[in-house]
Amino acid sequence: MDIFANHAHVFPDDVRADGSIDSLLALMDRCGIARAVCFAPHRHRVADLGYAEPNAWLAEAIADEPRLVGFACINPTSDDAVDRLEQACEFGLSGCKLHPATDRYDVLDERAMDFYAAAEELGVLLDFHVGPHWYRIAHYHPLKFDEIAWAHPKLGMVLEHLGGLPFYHDVLAVLGNNLPLGTPGHLYGGITSILNRDLQKLWFLGIERVAEAIFILGEDMPIYGLDFPYNPVELVLEELALLRTLELSDDGLAKLFGGNLQRAIATHPARSGESAPGH
Repeated sequence: MDIFANHAHVFPDDVRADGSIDSLLALMDRCGIARAVCFAPHRHRVADLGYAEPNAWLAEAIADEPRLVGFACINPTSDDAVDRLEQACEFGLSGCKLHPATDRYDVLDERAMDFYAAAEELGVLLDFHVGPHWYRIAHYHPLKFDEIAWAHPKLGMVLEHLGGLPFYHDVLAVLGNNLPLGTPGHLYGGITSILNRDLQKLWFLGIERVAEAIFILGEDMPIYGLDFPYNPVELVLEELALLRTLELSDDGLAKLFGGNLQRAIATHPARSGESAPGH
């Protein structure tokens, strides 16, 4: 089975060598991963290092690498957020990573809501960090994502880490509230960095809760993610082995290991060159 994995953070070689594109490809080779989605770095982390527009850097860096699919990384409350999103579509990027804790914004900020409307119109899949990450939880509590989902019913969203241990049931509630029974929906749960108790204490759920979430929400929900470069080869191999023990149908296992991710991107293809509302 070919694996199409989500959630790889990549960096220019001179910023973080162990997070470079070559390092990601090496991990993929060792773990038997055919393709992967990779995220551009946060602009505030690399702008002073010579990368004023990291989304452009990523698009150029992977232009000749068919195994990698690029996602932008944007703070949706920045003044140029929608312009950057439109530009990312023109670059050929297929989605966008959002990290409210790292970028320190409220997910229901009016500017963020305008950004989600633009993403919905442009057909951009949004991948959100969800769960504790050393910032005011009131600004990105998982239940807030229900408001986004209801306001934007065609917006593709991946809720990563299933909220982690503290918010697992909240994310189940949000996903379940927006996933039509027996019908693929527009929300997905990221099965990312939640399977190792020693290394992922705040996010650890364990294989039993992953099985429970899929039982409750169905096989069209989960998307496996690497969390490269934070998870080394040995951990990725351990995760893959654990996930293969799930009592899923052959089709369900294929969906977990890339089918749902492929569908999410295909259902919400970024439409290059089109304008968002009001722009």
